[in-house]
Amino acid sequence: MSKSLADQFLKLGLADKKQVQKDKNEKRKNDKVNRKNRVETDDGESKQAVEQARLAKVAKDRQLNLERQQKAQEKSLVAQVKQIIETTRIHLDDGDVKFNFADRFDNKIKSIYVSAQIQVDLARGKLAIATFENRFFVVPQAVAAKIMERSTTSILFLADPQAAQPDDDDPYKDYVIPDDLMW
Repeated sequence: MSKSLADQFLKLGLADKKQVQKDKNEKRKNDKVNRKNRVETDDGESKQAVEQARLAKVAKDRQLNLERQQKAQEKSLVAQVKQIIETTRIHLDDGDVKFNFADRFDNKIKSIYVSAQIQVDLARGKLAIATFENRFFVVPQAVAAKIMERSTTSILFLADPQAAQPDDDDPYKDYVIPDDLMW
């Protein structure tokens, strides 16, 4: 086994125990100071890095929570719309009159078969046509307003009663188009 340099100096008589002990204490103090300074320097930099990572994680978690809440809210609104439509829809079991309407979203003419009274009510704006899962439902106008609060894309057709009234300046105001006109 090799002996330390201090032990070798002691054996040769070049140094005494006091000097060796003094050197060991001095070396230990220097090491301790160096470790303290290095740790403080590293801690300052690492503390900043840790804090930045923590802030980034908090921001990411907050964003994910907002997205989850938004998806849950959308899902809830869709469920509410479905429930409202299914509980308040008017059944069209024996519809024999074809009612054509313009879809607000894809600008296509679509049609459903309804009874004569429902056709009149649709034309006057008392009833509306709602959609859910690619099916059409006839609902009352008040219900359509509730549905539109939750989802504007669920109401396809709602006649405006004021739009049927001709303007005073209209030269064709005397020529009224009947509500039951089939096209």
